Amino acid sequence: MARDRRADSAPSAQALADAIDALRRRVAPQLPDIDPGDMLAILEAYVRPVGSGRRFFLRPDREGRLVP
Repeated sequence: MARDRRADSAPSAQALADAIDALRRRVAPQLPDIDPGDMLAILEAYVRPVGSGRRFFLRPDREGRLVP
């Protein structure tokens, strides 16, 4: 089952919440040791359309590592 996951076809907030809840109800019994908050964050990232998530910029620190 292929789904269109482009950012320009982003679902409504309610449709996104419904998709996350349906997926949570299906997956949670199989993974009882995962914290419910972590589970919701993981599933939200999975269901959210590509390009619609949070964005942040990385900058080099004094040692040259990239940090937010």
